[in-house]
Amino acid sequence: MVIKSIVVACITLMLNFTILEVLAQERPDNPSSPLLNKGILFFGLSGGGSLRESENEDLLIVKIQEQKKSGFNVLLSGGYMIKNDLALGGAIRYDVSRLSKITEDTDDIVSEVREAGSILTSSVYLKYFIPLTPSKRINLYNIAGIAWVADRLTNETFSQSILTRTYISKNTVQLGFSPGIQVFIINGFATELGVNVAGLSGSRKMVTINGTPESSVNTFDVDLKINLLSVNISFYYYFPI
Repeated sequence: MVIKSIVVACITLMLNFTILEVLAQERPDNPSSPLLNKGILFFGLSGGGSLRESENEDLLIVKIQEQKKSGFNVLLSGGYMIKNDLALGGAIRYDVSRLSKITEDTDDIVSEVREAGSILTSSVYLKYFIPLTPSKRINLYNIAGIAWVADRLTNETFSQSILTRTYISKNTVQLGFSPGIQVFIINGFATELGVNVAGLSGSRKMVTINGTPESSVNTFDVDLKINLLSVNISFYYYFPI
């Protein structure tokens, strides 16, 4: 989390310097960029990863003797400008996580835990741009989209010679918004910085333990707050066809 925050801060700082440089070059008679006009295609690719290892970590009622946690994600997004300053697009994101740890509770019972999880997110959206400069090199944007999220988690816990296998399946439909700012750097390449505003979501969660259905939970949420900690940084390439 600390490394991610540092990377986000560095990229945000670089983006600010780029914005200042572009503004310094702006003139009222600068020609408008055609890259946000009807008929333009764009695509973007981003991703990330994490790795954490720890030993002898005390958490009040349990002690983690060993722990290794890793994960990565990749996001592919693209779209088409259906009219000037308005795009129709789609995105696919895939997250993978792995966890293995050995714990000891206050009764000196040792447990070995292994987890494997994956999240597949697919979405379609409309993206509206608001130019801030005559050349359209700096633009505000807002994304309104609907997404389907398939979250799967398998947990195996071995304790006192007993193996417990838990499988969690959660499907979610989300309707949300994502405002942000876009800066064209050079030759069709753009950097975008946005935040998530989750509007409406409905989900169904099912838990199975050792092959036997254990529980089923349906939820519906309305959340209109802006999560400033969920900053999205993406890189896109815009080109005519």
